[in-house]
Amino acid sequence: MIALTLLAAAAAGQPEIKLEPVPGKGFSATVAMIDADQYDPTIKRITALASERCGKLKVRFGRYYFDNQIDVDRGVTVIKDFRQSFSCYDPATDPYKPVPADWKANEAEIGAATRVAADFVSYLDSGNGAALAKLMDPALEATTAEMKRFSDEAKMHQTGKGEFTVRLDGWLNNPEDAAYPGAYAYFAVISSHPGIAGTCGGLLLYRVSSGVYTISQYDVRYVSQALIDEAGYSDEELNRLCQR
Repeated sequence: MIALTLLAAAAAGQPEIKLEPVPGKGFSATVAMIDADQYDPTIKRITALASERCGKLKVRFGRYYFDNQIDVDRGVTVIKDFRQSFSCYDPATDPYKPVPADWKANEAEIGAATRVAADFVSYLDSGNGAALAKLMDPALEATTAEMKRFSDEAKMHQTGKGEFTVRLDGWLNNPEDAAYPGAYAYFAVISSHPGIAGTCGGLLLYRVSSGVYTISQYDVRYVSQALIDEAGYSDEELNRLCQR
């Protein structure tokens, strides 16, 4: 089937988004390359295109994937080969239900979510791609090879022994931009390994049922100490590198 292409010329100064059907799964929106400060506007455009494509139905976003690198000369993060999958569904028959707006996690729920996040960083450190893939929401279609690569990238700038830890930064109830309605826990991922100046991003965990969690999103990046030493970035520039 022919891809439906939205040219940059149709949206002056904005990157091209290609929208194409994926048989049996819905659609895929792809963008070849953007700067990090174009991420949010691009997501908004994809969201609008998905809503238009689904019409009277609702949009469910699934797997997303991209590579990123730091453009040292410009001091910005560049996102390459971004791909976002989505499908259309009828809320009347949707099996996923929201939690009450005032839902709060008790100690048991906090413990269950924290264990999953801690397992993630343990497998990240050991390079266990198969175990990492099993922690992911099935909609992410994570593979052992992809998660092994993710682990390798997490360790590529390390120059000595350290550890990954997680920090629970908060809960979200029925967020509009999440894959499903329900409760979500957000964890920052922290590295104490020599050679790593800091981390960006973290993990978003979805509460499947009482005490059961999967990883709905993972976006963790590592800023190498060598890059900081060579480029001499200020704190403001480092914060910009972390932004999406």
